Amino acid sequence: MRIGWKCVPAEQAQGRDHIDATGDEFSVTMGYGIREFHTPAEFLAFHSSPWIREMHSALAELLDRRRSVLSIGSGECEHEVPFVLEGFDIMTSDVVDSGAPSRRLFPALRFRTFDILKPDPIGAFDDVLITGLDFYFADDDFSRLFANTQALLRPGGRLLFTLRYRDNAATWLIDRIGIPASCAMRRMASVLGVSRRHWVMKRHGYRRSMREVVRMAARHSFRLGRVRHAGFGVELTRVYIDRLAPPLYALIRAIDRRLHVFNNAIVFEFLT
Repeated sequence: MRIGWKCVPAEQAQGRDHIDATGDEFSVTMGYGIREFHTPAEFLAFHSSPWIREMHSALAELLDRRRSVLSIGSGECEHEVPFVLEGFDIMTSDVVDSGAPSRRLFPALRFRTFDILKPDPIGAFDDVLITGLDFYFADDDFSRLFANTQALLRPGGRLLFTLRYRDNAATWLIDRIGIPASCAMRRMASVLGVSRRHWVMKRHGYRRSMREVVRMAARHSFRLGRVRHAGFGVELTRVYIDRLAPPLYALIRAIDRRLHVFNNAIVFEFLT
């Protein structure tokens, strides 16, 4: 495990070494309650970026409409809504009621406020789905996440866990060189008067390798099943390559479909 970084406006930093750790902080970081969608079509269009479509394809290979699913850390439920519309049995949840706008648009969506680190009774499920919590938790809480998930699963249950903030040589270079260089360029733009915002480096969260995730799962009696990849090339958006050189970024995404180096979503199927 190592610390990853991001470049943010100074007013959003909350301290250079601060990492979001509460429901309210998650809400600010993720923009919950800020975005407003007036129609289901508007919601689905907003959440139709290539990486989300890739994520849907990866999950579609693993989810089973015959099995009940508890999704933890659902946010706006952008990953779950398409499956609910297709008839999957999914209960969504988060530490804050971030799913309220989605429920107004999609009445079939079920949502519960739920904290996996301090779980209240919520029932037993065939599968638990986690699409993006890995980078918020230091090792103690990360271990507790796996332990508490075991208690939510019926016999033969599965954990579908997504590593979103990966540690490898490529992301090490992004954190150590790419993001600082990008942040320096933004600060220079402020000095020159091109931008009025002041940008600073801030800790984003905890990066882990695929091996670290598998090892932690094994400590809690999970066995590795299938692995699927999505979000190709997305790590490079942290240095704004997609905005500065779209053709180059498109080429890197195509290459990354084979290499799986810069992708930001790796879904593990863990078996009990």
